Amino acid sequence: MNIRFLLSSNLNSLRTALSGKRSATVEAEYGDDCVEGSVLTMAHHGPREHQPAPCSYKNGCIDPAKSDLEVVGLSHIDLDALAGCAAILGTKPEVENFWQLVMFMELHGIHKIQNSNPDEQDLKRLYAFTAWFKENRVHPNKDGSVSDVTDQVLKGIEVINKISKDDPELLQAGDEYYSSFNKINQDSFVEYKEGVILRISNYEISGYMYTTPDGQKAEAIVKFNPDDETITITFADRPKKVTAPEILQRLFGKDAGGHIDRAGSPRNIRMNQDDLLRTYNATIEAIKINKSVLA
Repeated sequence: MNIRFLLSSNLNSLRTALSGKRSATVEAEYGDDCVEGSVLTMAHHGPREHQPAPCSYKNGCIDPAKSDLEVVGLSHIDLDALAGCAAILGTKPEVENFWQLVMFMELHGIHKIQNSNPDEQDLKRLYAFTAWFKENRVHPNKDGSVSDVTDQVLKGIEVINKISKDDPELLQAGDEYYSSFNKINQDSFVEYKEGVILRISNYEISGYMYTTPDGQKAEAIVKFNPDDETITITFADRPKKVTAPEILQRLFGKDAGGHIDRAGSPRNIRMNQDDLLRTYNATIEAIKINKSVLA
């Protein structure tokens, strides 16, 4: 099998790399825009939020032998994207309850995961992947150029398959990761103001910790990731007026985007501390507006 996986933070660069090839794309989304594959497009952010998430696709969604698929394009790599890649290759582990849990997390956020009445073993598997991914995250090139991430994607799919078979070493790492949540909350916390927490952390889970270290409940989190210099906004509940993508698009342009209650800065722009404070203040104002709508 000669399918290559290409990653880019720049829409035009990825589109050029896929041009003229038999292609699929997995979450190749940049704000409201999307790079479409000539064979299949897996996309569910922004205006495509009602489309199925990549983790919901079954093995056999593409028959590589019949489609002559050459390349798969991505804007980022995470569990959802890796699941879609595995389905394309026909190597996605068939653990349906686990994928239902991942789908719930995609739609509602990990902070509401207990609302899905999850099986404890599937939770362990989720934390196991998160712990592994924290140390093996693949970042797109900062200059927007395209990188071949075939080896990294295949490795990620291999790890998912091991986790689905309850690999004891990976599950143990997940247990240790889960036990560190209180420390992550403390270490990432910067400030709390008018319902919004400001955090700096390279732990994805910190973007869903809506309780401050001293117990105050927040309605939103603004987080800066120093590893990839990105900013994310997450809302504890779906906002009624000003959404997460709207805040970021007003500040940084149309290439910012995501879901109504979760969004990130443009993939091809490096954020700084000034950008973080602007986002924090804008989110505080958005919370005020959203509260006035509910009043």
